[in-house]
Amino acid sequence: MRNYIKAENLKFKRTFSRKMIVFVPLLNIGLSFLLNTQYFVPGTFNWWSIIFIPVMIALLCSLSHQKEKKASNYNSTYSLPIDLGKLWFAKIMVIMTYSLLSQLAFLVFMYGMGFVIPNFTFISLSTISASLLLWVTSLWQIPLCLMVAKKLGGTAAVMLNLFGTLVLGIMPASSSFWWVSPWSWPIRMMCPTIGIHPNGTYLEINDPLLSWWVIPPAVIIAILLFMILSFLTSHLFASSTNDKMKKQEVL
Repeated sequence: MRNYIKAENLKFKRTFSRKMIVFVPLLNIGLSFLLNTQYFVPGTFNWWSIIFIPVMIALLCSLSHQKEKKASNYNSTYSLPIDLGKLWFAKIMVIMTYSLLSQLAFLVFMYGMGFVIPNFTFISLSTISASLLLWVTSLWQIPLCLMVAKKLGGTAAVMLNLFGTLVLGIMPASSSFWWVSPWSWPIRMMCPTIGIHPNGTYLEINDPLLSWWVIPPAVIIAILLFMILSFLTSHLFASSTNDKMKKQEVL
């Protein structure tokens, strides 16, 4: 499995995918700083969870697909004596790692903002927890966007994730049915950790959305959905590939 991961990682060498690890969190923080320093923390985390993370994940998946398509339209992949299931899992794990590194870069930049904006400390247990929870509850988007990118194209993957977050994420996140829509999970995690409403404003003291009891079930169902989608899309990738190879043999 290690060799599969190394091979997938090498495909991203000298590509925009690796640059996004630093560029996307920097863009998020820069825009929040320029627009409103008074609400810098809630604005930054709100944009991070609602726009930048979903778009970044979808773009990483799309670029992974485009890399294979431009190289040989997956033909070289089909002809190699490799385990297609492991190949798919390797793609997921590489994008998982890039997403985590982007969260770490985000925290580093937030720490640096403490030297730019006086009398503010942006790194705390809450902000670290928020970043890790955003990462965990967004993992399920990786296998989904990878499969959508392969089947329908990269643009479809980006539009799906952005639409899902803006339409199926923001509104349910503040309701008691937040758990129904997976896109609402990362947004809901910002309520108890950062103390912000899904609309980007600070929550009042004793607001029910500040309850930390939503975190354990959110983490559990997010990991379960990630595992289910990973195995399901892996099976679909391997089976579709085998079907294509059979058709080529017939021709």
